[in-house]
Amino acid sequence: MNPQSLATREEPWSKFLAIDLLDNRFASLHGLRTLAILSVIQFHVTWIFAGENSIHLNPWFQVFSLKLFFGMDLFFVLSGFLIGTLILHAQNTHPIPGTQRVGRFYLRRMFRTFPPYFVVLLGLVASTPMSTHQWLNLPYEFAFLTNWRSLHRPDIVMFWGWSLSLEEQFYLVAPLLFWALYKVRSVRAQLWILGALWVSALCIRLSIFFQHKPWVDLLLYGALYFRTPTRFDTLICGIALAVTERHYGARLQTWLQHPRHRAMLALLAGTCLWLLMEPDLFGPEHIQLMHVFAWGTVTSVMWFAFLLLLLHGDGLMKRLLSAPVFRYAATLGYGVYLVHIPILDRVIVPAAVRLQSQDTPALILWLGGMGAVCMISWSLAYGMHLLIEKPVLRLRKRLAD
Repeated sequence: MNPQSLATREEPWSKFLAIDLLDNRFASLHGLRTLAILSVIQFHVTWIFAGENSIHLNPWFQVFSLKLFFGMDLFFVLSGFLIGTLILHAQNTHPIPGTQRVGRFYLRRMFRTFPPYFVVLLGLVASTPMSTHQWLNLPYEFAFLTNWRSLHRPDIVMFWGWSLSLEEQFYLVAPLLFWALYKVRSVRAQLWILGALWVSALCIRLSIFFQHKPWVDLLLYGALYFRTPTRFDTLICGIALAVTERHYGARLQTWLQHPRHRAMLALLAGTCLWLLMEPDLFGPEHIQLMHVFAWGTVTSVMWFAFLLLLLHGDGLMKRLLSAPVFRYAATLGYGVYLVHIPILDRVIVPAAVRLQSQDTPALILWLGGMGAVCMISWSLAYGMHLLIEKPVLRLRKRLAD
């Protein structure tokens, strides 16, 4: 057989199996997004193992694992930054400065996020014995309003869809926010406005906290952690970072060449990390108040400082996070997030419960569960990418580009 003919025959398969990779403008952010995905998965493995299925993890390990909650906030900051960067670019390249094709923006977001979400949601509805509350709340899940409903497991199908709902609500108002910022003209005034919006989320959390105290920890978590009015500050932080980079990126590059300036930002990020890891630092009676600050404010400051260091650095960490493998992993990350909880519930937990009854050490169960859920989730996400995301993205290219 002619080798050229063989290559031609194989080409459609290789093209079909290829991954449509994310834009590589900020290569190191792919590595950071992958680490964020892993942090969210490990949190859910610990929470579902210990909280719902009585798999007896070491108490110190369990507490440490659940303290690493701030990977989700990194997702929000990165979403604000990347979407903000895209909108700023669109405003500055549009024939009429300061405007953008809003319809195009919404179409591109819908084609990217809606199809995989609806496929997974419908698959869970078809394979789950649905309660009355789940049927009643299902329309809200389809409308990306999950974070406004009860996230108690028997009440909702995809409780982890709260974060996707928050982001979709953000996408809805982002073009309007950037249009309003452009009308202000002064970059400093824009940053002051964004700073005021950022602080307002903390003010809302504090108002709810003091108005309804004393709190049971779980009720405080439900009241503050998932709702859009109390959690939008991380997204605003990302927008502020995008505006800062757009207008002051060159100056920051020069300023951050000085080791003392980099050390100042590193100290700020490190202090925030210390506060997040030690919520009882000011005494056990103030832990709940620390959570009010931690769930958005402290995490925003930490990631803002860290991202400035990463974007303007050229050290070993940036080179490692820019490794090509992370671009592949991050491209599939959305699908991984959609499917990792069902895999935990339906595959990993039953296996772990059986192995625990055979006296398998808890650490082995956790490590095996973490490895298995990652392997299966990325495999399923790859399949969804080939069968759902790639065809839809090709359609998006014809309609919205």
